[in-house]
Amino acid sequence: MNGSFDFLVIGDDEASLAAAGAAAKTGARVAVQRPFERKKRSPAASPAVPNFVWRRLDLQDYDLTLEPVSARVTLLKEGGAVTSYASARETAAALESAESEDYLVWRDFLDEMAALCEDGYLTDALYKGEAPGAKRFAALLSDPLLLDKAARLFGPCADLLDDYFTDPRLKAHVAAHALSLAGAGPREAGSASALSEYIEADAWRVRTPKEGPSLRAVLERICQDAGVDFTAEKVVEIEPVSGKHLTVTFANDASIKVKHVFFATPDAAAAAGASGPGAMMNGLGYAGHAVFSMRFRLAEGVEPPGGDLKALYEIIDSAEDLQNARDAAVEGRLYEQLPVEFEFAPNGELIARSSYLPAAFYEDGEWRGWTGQDRQAAAAVMRERLSSRMPGFASYIRRFETEVAAPPAGPSPFAGCNRVIVQPRRHDAISAAVKLMDRVMAGDE
Repeated sequence: MNGSFDFLVIGDDEASLAAAGAAAKTGARVAVQRPFERKKRSPAASPAVPNFVWRRLDLQDYDLTLEPVSARVTLLKEGGAVTSYASARETAAALESAESEDYLVWRDFLDEMAALCEDGYLTDALYKGEAPGAKRFAALLSDPLLLDKAARLFGPCADLLDDYFTDPRLKAHVAAHALSLAGAGPREAGSASALSEYIEADAWRVRTPKEGPSLRAVLERICQDAGVDFTAEKVVEIEPVSGKHLTVTFANDASIKVKHVFFATPDAAAAAGASGPGAMMNGLGYAGHAVFSMRFRLAEGVEPPGGDLKALYEIIDSAEDLQNARDAAVEGRLYEQLPVEFEFAPNGELIARSSYLPAAFYEDGEWRGWTGQDRQAAAAVMRERLSSRMPGFASYIRRFETEVAAPPAGPSPFAGCNRVIVQPRRHDAISAAVKLMDRVMAGDE
């Protein structure tokens, strides 16, 4: 690989590839740096592909089939499971069946949450990170209704849910599925904004059937057809050439000139030690968090909770687990009642993850990076959490592998680098990544 590029995209997840392909189809020159070792395995559920991205990439020409996950399910310690569906009517019926009086206000919650985000001032701040100009800010301060909307959206998630629901089980369910992606706590200021994405259609995750091509494979083919260059070589050095370009050098001594380095997910950015707009960094890494995931190869006979193999599950004991785990992660501790998300992949694997792991550990008055023992401890906690909701689960495990997305222990070539774009964690990551890339390209013109 050589020459000049508009974008170097780091990572080959669905959001990264969709953004790279969409940019290349509009004339941008794009390179993608993907992991050196790529294991063939069933992909986890991904964010939905909105219609405008489908049309931009001509996905109808690639025999792609996507199936939405059947339900969002939260497995609580007490009170059983709480389930919601893409259909408001089905969700209300499920809540009524579970004897939750809040079934009467579920549709009102969805409608009013959507109305909260109708104003351009707020959506620009929420989704684009753009503060309103002086005139807009003055208008915001002078409009009591608009000011109230802003206060609710940028306040704690727990307060906003209290405005609608009385059932603690339902509040825990909504908070878990809205906040777990980012490892946020429901009592934190700003956490309510996650609810606005939680209700969006593009936030409902999808997966490809076992017999069909995966979304990632199709997006990679689209990128190749659009002229995107790929490399598996590690980035070892980045140097500014001018105010508008960087020189990126790879492990094989090849180098390219780029305008922007683009991370479609903060997990990839954290693992690379990168920061950028929207990547809330402190001295320990991305928001004090690491993402820990496990893949289990299971023996036949595992019974999914409620018998639903196509649902997306969350394990929490109560909504307090979310805040306690968040606090523990920032303090450099592993929380024993770890919130865990899991799903059954089409190939029979169980994929589990949690965003509530510390980016670094605080021990004996000092901060340190992840070790093999930390991986073992986190894996043990995650296995215990799964076993707590699926009795006998451990006896079905044939093998497993772990992965942690945490800042590197040593220096990073991306540290302090300008012209690096990092998209925050988004429920609608594919839609948001394509829109963000479009905004960057428009700003370059």
